[in-house]
Amino acid sequence: MNRQKNRRIAWVLCCALFFASVTAGCTWPAPVGQVAPFVLPATVTPSPTHTATVMATVTPTATAVSTFTPTATPKPTAPPESTSTATPITPQPILEIPLAGPATFGRPEFSGLAWYGDYLVLLPQYPGRFATGDGALFVLDRAEIEAFVEGALPGPLTPRPLPVDAPGLRAQFPGYEGFESIVFDGERVYLTVESWTARGMLGWIVAGRVEPDLNLLHIDVTSAVAIAPQADLGNMTDEAIVLWDDEKGTSLLTIYEANGLLVNPQPVTHRFATDLSPLASLPLPHVEYRITDATPADEKGNFWAINYFYPGDVKLKPSSDALPRLVLNNLPHVERLVEFQVTDKGIRFSGAPPVYLQLLETDARNWEGIVRLDERGFLLVTDTHPRTILAFVAKP
Repeated sequence: MNRQKNRRIAWVLCCALFFASVTAGCTWPAPVGQVAPFVLPATVTPSPTHTATVMATVTPTATAVSTFTPTATPKPTAPPESTSTATPITPQPILEIPLAGPATFGRPEFSGLAWYGDYLVLLPQYPGRFATGDGALFVLDRAEIEAFVEGALPGPLTPRPLPVDAPGLRAQFPGYEGFESIVFDGERVYLTVESWTARGMLGWIVAGRVEPDLNLLHIDVTSAVAIAPQADLGNMTDEAIVLWDDEKGTSLLTIYEANGLLVNPQPVTHRFATDLSPLASLPLPHVEYRITDATPADEKGNFWAINYFYPGDVKLKPSSDALPRLVLNNLPHVERLVEFQVTDKGIRFSGAPPVYLQLLETDARNWEGIVRLDERGFLLVTDTHPRTILAFVAKP
């Protein structure tokens, strides 16, 4: 009996020792009324600040890809912010160029800018709202603009009308929703048009010519070539035209407005010869938010585009931004200029940092037109939101 009793005691002691060794490394909830110890994580993610910062893009590695499949479509949110280290930058201030005269009457809804020699041409979305007949565009002298920017000429500046001759315009474009962009190649002019059909949105490119003395702009509506949209999104078609010269000659590239990952899986630019015969399209990198206008390409193939996001555009479903993301006072909208480079293989980011614009505190400006102003910077114009604004932005 004593031997059996000793065995039982030894067994109990062994179990107790084993249980103690297992639980020695475990963490138990703190008793009620006590605070569990805080464990510092291996890395600390900085919180967004209220200063202007640029957030670098984080590309997940293969091992970080989740295999979880969502059961519902994610709800679109404001542009996401990276959690990597922030580098302070300075957004560029806006120098507004005040306007006067008929270009300020009613709702011009400017949708594009272009240089014709030393004259800046402002494109209203609906030229027919101005003058008689088929309406008018507007013109400013480069010398006046430069003098204002240099402080040698007080504003406002008064654009003069450029009458339009476009017989049969509305009949040619059923569901006509106005002009979206413009570019000049000598006396030739090219524009994009937006329309809505029973099957959805449909874009167009159309050609014309301008009288050398800028007293009339002819639009040949019969030259129009349709451009199918790349996504099923209302009020969005090919929004910008880029004039590009290479060793093969001059061609025109049209850029669709929405090229984000979740709305346009394989974005391309449509390409046309100067007689508007279609050429092979060129791939375009995913660009979140909207592309609303672009400059002609320079001798290196580089051009700048307006990249804009208004938080109400939830249909764009913004995904991870491929470019450095500016967080300014935690405002969710984006107003920036992005430089691209076009080659015969396709379009890519040039590598230049985006130019971010100083934001309004409570509203977003819908920039719709852009041109270069030599090496000084850019001229930009809004539609009617929040109002008509022609502005100069210095290049950093």
